[in-house]
Amino acid sequence: MGFREERAAERKMNILRVAARLFSEKGYHEATLEEIARELKYTKGSLYYYVSSKQELLFQCHELAMDLLLENIRKIRQSPLPPDQMLREVIKGHIETLVSEFNLITVALGSDYELEKEYAAAIIARRDQYEEIIAGIIQEGIEQQLFRPVPVKMVINLIMGAANWIGRWYNPRGPLTVQEISQFYADYLVTPLLTAR
Repeated sequence: MGFREERAAERKMNILRVAARLFSEKGYHEATLEEIARELKYTKGSLYYYVSSKQELLFQCHELAMDLLLENIRKIRQSPLPPDQMLREVIKGHIETLVSEFNLITVALGSDYELEKEYAAAIIARRDQYEEIIAGIIQEGIEQQLFRPVPVKMVINLIMGAANWIGRWYNPRGPLTVQEISQFYADYLVTPLLTAR
């Protein structure tokens, strides 16, 4: 990637982060492209060089959030870890990504209903990919008799519901670090799946 492409990618990332923050703080309908441009010290016209509409901007926030989550989970899936350790790492990675890109991920988790049909279908397909990877890890754990035979979809719903809810209450000034929170969740959510040995 050349200097110009790097510069354009950096600007695009800045736009998405500012948009995610304003969508998170004000809500999708209340935040305007004018405000986003003003925060960035851009003209509204220069913003249109990167996105065609506010709806596309929201979609790109969702896309970036899914890129981050999928990149992390694919690395873990390719590791030689046993399924129980792999699932712990997935939970920790999910929570740490959520917190490190707080506005971006919370917008993606809380505004999917705002996406137009075509955009929503693309994001749902990517979420399905993410959940399929988790399902594969759990299924592998069951086959290896590391995990009890459990309803896989229910376990995924439990993990995602618990992990994503952190976006509602997390406070960086709280008594626990992100790593301590993610480790607690990983242990708490995986331990009940284990077979007695």
